[in-house]
Amino acid sequence: PEWGSSSMFMPWMCYESYGDSSLIVNNYQSMRRWVDYLTSRADNHVLSFGLGDWYDYGDFKAGFSRNTPVPFVATAYYFYALKHLVKSAEMAGNKYDANYYSDLATDVRNVLNTKFFNPETKQYASGSQTANAMAIYMEIVEPENRQAVLDNLVKDIKAHGNRLTTGDIGNRYLFQTLATNDLNELMCTMFNHEEAPGYGFQLKFGATTLTEQWDPRQGASWNHFMLGQIDEWFFGSLAGI
Repeated sequence: PEWGSSSMFMPWMCYESYGDSSLIVNNYQSMRRWVDYLTSRADNHVLSFGLGDWYDYGDFKAGFSRNTPVPFVATAYYFYALKHLVKSAEMAGNKYDANYYSDLATDVRNVLNTKFFNPETKQYASGSQTANAMAIYMEIVEPENRQAVLDNLVKDIKAHGNRLTTGDIGNRYLFQTLATNDLNELMCTMFNHEEAPGYGFQLKFGATTLTEQWDPRQGASWNHFMLGQIDEWFFGSLAGI
């Protein structure tokens, strides 16, 4: 679900950056079929397949999501894809689809909050950085719980020595949640060091391209864009572009 849903998100990134809606309008039917496929795989609005937060960080071998349950990540992406499809249907002038998928998105969001949110601890799923950041950025969390979830996210980052525990999927939502909530100093602190996980270690190691893992010595690709989500912060938050 996480990789295929780029067919939903990238046309909107293009539109938001350049004002070109052609990718959305011309590919609307493809986008709708992708969401329909996810719906066909859902069980009571929950998706339970995929890689989840691939290569999340911890004292374990990188690979399948370990810090965050796969069903939460997949279902959150299902909801986020639905949100994009509703906007796409509106842009394409398809009112029926806009209403239909809006209702479905509401149902999926309700399930995310009833199945994965702990109202006592104010945590989503395992309480990981990925789970809480996705819930905030994708607007899964109810407004009255938003600040508490954000506080838990910051608390977890600090508990890990101002380090991240996110993976290929969660990185983007962690970075953007911090950036859009005036937590740029914390964002900078997370990376302004020479230990893994951090870009400083890669520079210290001598990497000339981004690697697939924070510690290149752990193997995998030494020329990979998986850790490149920080560019969005450089351009949007620091440069203001």
